[in-house]
Amino acid sequence: MVGIVGGIGAVAWAMRDRFVTLALSREPEHPTFTLPPEQTETVSVEPDDLTTIPGIGPVFARRLMEAGVATYVGLATAAPQRIAEIVNVTESRASAWIEAAGSRTAT
Repeated sequence: MVGIVGGIGAVAWAMRDRFVTLALSREPEHPTFTLPPEQTETVSVEPDDLTTIPGIGPVFARRLMEAGVATYVGLATAAPQRIAEIVNVTESRASAWIEAAGSRTAT
């Protein structure tokens, strides 16, 4: 009996590396990437008074500013769908604002 237990122990000891590799995951490790810190230069732009455009009041102007549209140029170059979504108005109304902002940038 002692010989059998000793034999099993010797076989287990000899195959210990094999048992460990079976227990380990066979999935390769996922690579980890680190991105360098962003090197962006911020240009401070003086916001325009968007309330001078007919139909844009203080509430709509605040919503536009919070969404990053703070100048006539920013409004004039925005898509009507985006403006309509930001302020929750129709696209035709947003298009009118965009057209009015475009005329302000030309002057």
